[in-house]
Amino acid sequence: MLRPGHQPWWRKIFAESTVVNAAAAAARRCPECSSAYDSRDRYCPDCHTATPEWRYG
Repeated sequence: MLRPGHQPWWRKIFAESTVVNAAAAAARRCPECSSAYDSRDRYCPDCHTATPEWRYG
């Protein structure tokens, strides 16, 4: 049994990947209207400008 506060290696890896995914999702904001968009979207759903991934490559 592990001491309190210690987690197995696989739980640490899963927790880190969740944080990285959450940070990437929070960073996907349109620079024009600050609306959130999905990683697969070419255009912002609100103002219809090209998303930075498609605009700048």
